[in-house]
Amino acid sequence: MQFQDYLLANHRFVIIILVLLLARLRHASSGNRFLIGFVNFFGTVLHELAHYLVGWLLLARPGRLSLWPRQTAHGFVLGSVSFGNLRFFNTLPTTLAPLLLLYVAYQADMRFFSYFPETWITFFVHIFVVTLLLENALPSATDIQVALGNPGGILFYAAGGAVILFWERLAPEVTRWLGLLRL
Repeated sequence: MQFQDYLLANHRFVIIILVLLLARLRHASSGNRFLIGFVNFFGTVLHELAHYLVGWLLLARPGRLSLWPRQTAHGFVLGSVSFGNLRFFNTLPTTLAPLLLLYVAYQADMRFFSYFPETWITFFVHIFVVTLLLENALPSATDIQVALGNPGGILFYAAGGAVILFWERLAPEVTRWLGLLRL
């Protein structure tokens, strides 16, 4: 039995405790701006970098990038990216870009022990990395609010999804009849 299989089979309790400790550490830091910045820095960098890179790729013109928490009337804002060209075609993917971290977390989980030896220390690092990625993959309330505030983009991507669904799943005989290549 491999080390990872042994841990998963016999130490789920340890995994749960580690994740809860990480969550408790984050919650305990919620009153102090400097502690919040320290505990959440790496996650904030990943989250905001996802927004920045997708915005850059989709011509949303990312501007100011803030990675240090600031206090607002409703709590703390951990980070932000401002954009100068949010349009119907780039608002939805730019605001929901942190969801790409779900894929990164999945790949990190699947491949971690192929790059690092299977020890207790790397096991703890593995849990930390995957938890960090998963926790910061969720779009913030502001992200969702901006995404839903652009109905043109929602309609654009819904229509595109409907066309793809129709083309690939609902009308394969039409594609064969027309002699078009299927991907």
